[in-house]
Amino acid sequence: MKYLLLTAFSLLFIGTSFSQEKGVINNALSPNMKLKTVDFSDCQWTDGFWADKQKLCHETMLPNLGMLMEDSNTIHAFNNFKVAAGLVEGEFRGFSFHDGDFYKYIEALSYAYGLTKDESLNTKMDEYIAVIAKAQRNNGYIHTKIQIGHGKNKFPRQDQVAFDTFNDPFTIDFDHEFYNFGHLMSAACVHYRITGKRNFLNIAIKASNHIYDKFHKPSPELAAIDWNPPHYMGLVEMYRTTGDKKYLELAQTFIDMLGSTEATGAWKSRGLDHSQKRTPFREEHEAVGHAGHGNYMYCGVADLYSETGEQALLDTLEKIWNNLVNQKMFVTGATGSYHHTVSRNNDKVSESYAEIYDLPNTVSYNETCANIGNGMFNWRMFLLNGESRFADIMELVFYNSALSGIDLEGKNYYYTNPLRFVQGQPQKTRDFGKRRAFMPVFCCPPNIIRTIAKMHSYAYSKSEEAIWVNLYGSNTLDTDLANGTNVKLTQTSNYPWDGDIQITVDLKRKKEFSLKLRIPAWVEGATLKVNGETISQTLSPGTYFDLKRTWKKGDTVELNLPMEAQLIEANPHVEQARNQVAIKYGPLVYCLESKDLPVGTKVQDVVIPQNIKLSPRYDATLLSGVTVLEGEAEVLNNKTWSNQSLYKKLEPKKTAKVDITLIPYYTWSNRGPVDMSVWLPVVWK
Repeated sequence: MKYLLLTAFSLLFIGTSFSQEKGVINNALSPNMKLKTVDFSDCQWTDGFWADKQKLCHETMLPNLGMLMEDSNTIHAFNNFKVAAGLVEGEFRGFSFHDGDFYKYIEALSYAYGLTKDESLNTKMDEYIAVIAKAQRNNGYIHTKIQIGHGKNKFPRQDQVAFDTFNDPFTIDFDHEFYNFGHLMSAACVHYRITGKRNFLNIAIKASNHIYDKFHKPSPELAAIDWNPPHYMGLVEMYRTTGDKKYLELAQTFIDMLGSTEATGAWKSRGLDHSQKRTPFREEHEAVGHAGHGNYMYCGVADLYSETGEQALLDTLEKIWNNLVNQKMFVTGATGSYHHTVSRNNDKVSESYAEIYDLPNTVSYNETCANIGNGMFNWRMFLLNGESRFADIMELVFYNSALSGIDLEGKNYYYTNPLRFVQGQPQKTRDFGKRRAFMPVFCCPPNIIRTIAKMHSYAYSKSEEAIWVNLYGSNTLDTDLANGTNVKLTQTSNYPWDGDIQITVDLKRKKEFSLKLRIPAWVEGATLKVNGETISQTLSPGTYFDLKRTWKKGDTVELNLPMEAQLIEANPHVEQARNQVAIKYGPLVYCLESKDLPVGTKVQDVVIPQNIKLSPRYDATLLSGVTVLEGEAEVLNNKTWSNQSLYKKLEPKKTAKVDITLIPYYTWSNRGPVDMSVWLPVVWK
């Protein structure tokens, strides 16, 4: 009877909330998130940077990704579902996490459909979902590697004995079940909110119920197999979408399990810190272990706090955020210093945060998924309280270390994102200075594509009587305030290439509300006009300026965020960046490529005078249209150095003038194999 009542409540919740809660995350009723997402279709990029990226996403990125996902000779993802469904004979091929990658692909298709209303996308998703539904066992379990096994059709699709690693946890070989389940939950919720169809959501409900049955009172052995945690976010989103509180309780259970296990079974070969399992979460004070896992987990904890309001969770998130952003994050917003290292507890960890201030350049790992996870984490922290410091990091990631994961053509990818590349110098990462059309570990391509596909959803947020402007660029917003007042905004800007922004207001009758304008931390001397009249208040960097007034149709806001090249230095404890500078222009980090140097001049021989004058110049013909920074630097004469010697007596260095052209970091390696560096030695004059 209790289950029937819960089900009835869930159906009522879904039926009454669909027309109101269509954000990328459904936080309309989350009591501890001060800011709410706008509905998915409320905002659209109309021109410029993100409009061009989304157009490329719809026309090239998604079709190319779909071709790879359906190709049984490369990714194998869709074919594995067909084999598990009994539609074709075969064996499991690829990696255990390809199920989750395929769910991310469907999520990206959902976003594209939400914007374009292209019915061919809707039809394609229905075809995919029908196969996934057929592959799912009656008890809700779905994980094609386990269902198919290592031989042909080893386990019948609807075998009611239903082997899974939940039943035999000591056999687990890091099969990414929870990664897959988590992306299934998130994608299904998004698909439901955008299409109104329950076919994908029903699969996620069955899977979530199966996990609840297994884990609502977990044994220590079961607690040990929880790792790679997109399911923390997924379960909270399932609660928000269905209203079934058991999903929220289960997310709480998973977080409470952290720190409760010992290194048994497969964990003996990999340390507990790898997936943040050694320390109870509320006792943690730093970001440790696999950066992708960690950033996903912090997202899930932020989601849980938004629903429960447990102060200890928020306190820990604040400690971790401060450690991550102020001691372990790269200048591009990237996270994860090394491919392999050890934690402070001497645990083996991979793709991991390192110790504080250990931020290498050439061997920096910086997995694209981990970087995107950092953006997602900061977005959630921003929604909790509206503090600009979080939105600043979100923007930093999306313009730099996330976007570098895909080339300008939209068909080739980076798994890792180093800050320096010199041909012939060992990198110890996966990519070696060249993006690839296919990589066996294929988690990053669908992740960056789904991120681009939903980028308009990050542009604005809402609170009770305010619209928050988070990202700048040409777009339109058509949304309702909490009291039902419809507000339309038209933003015109060439951001991030310049900081001139104009916003025009359109509403049916005069109404008082606030426009919260983000003043980025990097800006100096921001100015603001309303209807041509200068606003005299100071626009403090790193804040949201509260522009509250009674608005009428046709009111215009002119915000100017002056952009100039800035030399950035690192904390002196960052040994790898001592006596070096990075260059930023607005939200963009820049780099130097050997392509833009005279023949015979090496990137590693260029030094930057501390008083260098760098002039911006927009070049529509270069790298799909970018602003470059041009100036005069110096080059050292290192021709006497022998590669056969490691050290030698210091000799006087002769320098010569050299003209340099810096390009945005996200565009590097789009003109063939090149040497590149973000950090460059500085001459103190």
